[in-house]
Amino acid sequence: MKLIPTKYLLTAIILLFISCTSTRTVTTDEELYEVKIPLNGIIESIPNYSGELTSVKGKGRALVSEPGNSDRITIDFETDTLLSLLTFKNRIGITGGSMLVDRDSILIYNKIDKYAQKVSVQDGRMTNLNELASVNLLDLMNFKIEIEDVEKILQSDTEYILGFYNKGIARINKKTGTVSYVEQARSSGLPYSSLTYENYGEIDGYTLPRKITILSADRNSQVVFQVRTLEVNPSKLDLNIDIPDDIVIERL
Repeated sequence: MKLIPTKYLLTAIILLFISCTSTRTVTTDEELYEVKIPLNGIIESIPNYSGELTSVKGKGRALVSEPGNSDRITIDFETDTLLSLLTFKNRIGITGGSMLVDRDSILIYNKIDKYAQKVSVQDGRMTNLNELASVNLLDLMNFKIEIEDVEKILQSDTEYILGFYNKGIARINKKTGTVSYVEQARSSGLPYSSLTYENYGEIDGYTLPRKITILSADRNSQVVFQVRTLEVNPSKLDLNIDIPDDIVIERL
């Protein structure tokens, strides 16, 4: 059995993250209003921990759904602003392998089948894995919105809806300022089509989601990741994969 095929590796991103969530674009039956407060006031209400939240580590449980298949696995994760290390365990707790993601590449080690591969994140059409794994886990957990990316604003009774210049949208909870949903246009080139954030909680002063649903760019695969334990800004990270010397890393 291959423990690190695409269906397992999809769960990594992210992270991080158990039910299907339908697309929450702006619908015709949703009553929307004009927004009269300044855009910068809305942006400033959204948690943005750039420079403060530099690393996290923890454990999560993920449900991966794709055509004809679904799987539940456990993930141990560590990440800083540059690297994300994810270690995968099956239903009975056996470690199957690890994945180390940086800005340019994905290093995959399959401990069961004893092989290692390094894949460029630029080759996003090679597998669904590459599309999702090109997002840094820390960035995924603390989604940031820049004021210059926003073209227009509307609001419902409970949310602000921000329209991006790239034709994507983001929904912001009015009471908490947290991001509840992000959708990107197919032309954006991003490795996902939508992100749904739920169950926010405060950890050492940081407000972060405990559940993230990621829909792949082609909308065929979905990962629901639930964070079980989380440590923010840990004193030590080990962002290395221990690959035996007799295993040659294939570069694809």
